[in-house]
Amino acid sequence: MSEHTFVFSLEELGYALAVHQGEEMAAGLMKAYYGDLSEDKWELLFQAATHSLMSKGFIESMDEENGEVRFTSEITQMIQHLLHSNYMLRGITDRNASKVLTIHELQQRYLYHLSDNHTLHFLTWTEPADWEEELAHFYGVKPSKAEGLTLSESKAVITEELWNRLTSGESPASPLNDELSSGQQQLIAKWQQDFQKNARTMDNLSTIRIGSGNQTAIEDILFILPSNEGVWIIRNQEADRNAVPRICIELQSFSACKKTLGAFAGALA
Repeated sequence: MSEHTFVFSLEELGYALAVHQGEEMAAGLMKAYYGDLSEDKWELLFQAATHSLMSKGFIESMDEENGEVRFTSEITQMIQHLLHSNYMLRGITDRNASKVLTIHELQQRYLYHLSDNHTLHFLTWTEPADWEEELAHFYGVKPSKAEGLTLSESKAVITEELWNRLTSGESPASPLNDELSSGQQQLIAKWQQDFQKNARTMDNLSTIRIGSGNQTAIEDILFILPSNEGVWIIRNQEADRNAVPRICIELQSFSACKKTLGAFAGALA
């Protein structure tokens, strides 16, 4: 990661996007937090943002009469990168606070964008070699003394039907359970316990591509849930998107999970 990290408030980033012809992205960002506001209130928010951006040195010059605003070269590069990147890696966690990490690719350059509770935004340049550590830190993946001590099986592959029933809170029917070994059943029971403890939610990491007409498509996704015994990784291991999904539930060690996150993120590079 670059030594230079720029911190924006929500309003500052919205204003910077709008100045660089990114009104649509700015509106989406601001409305997600504020909802619908009158034009006067938007103007007040952006006026305050202008003053704080100038005090931070992010704005080099401003001609109020002609409505011209000039940001520093690096800030302009970052904002343009945000606006024009169509391929990205996105991580979401809500366990301790709502955080979204997006790494935007554009012409083999990568911009790290961390949103903290929607109100603070951190921008810096990053490199693929850093992603394994950055993602482990983002998801709070840490070594545990209990890793691998309690379960005989570490992986189970199940049908989409069984997965849907597990995540909806239903008890799976016995015929489906009969397809699994006793060790795999214990593994799934442990995952269910951790899933319940985490309010039936999991973090996720996905690769996203934006196509024509700003249509967003998730190309691949995995779900992450830290546990006392390691880290749960859930993903569809069927490479063919048109095939019937085969959901893999795996309890990985700290070191294995780091490698999984790094390999998944490597698709962006």
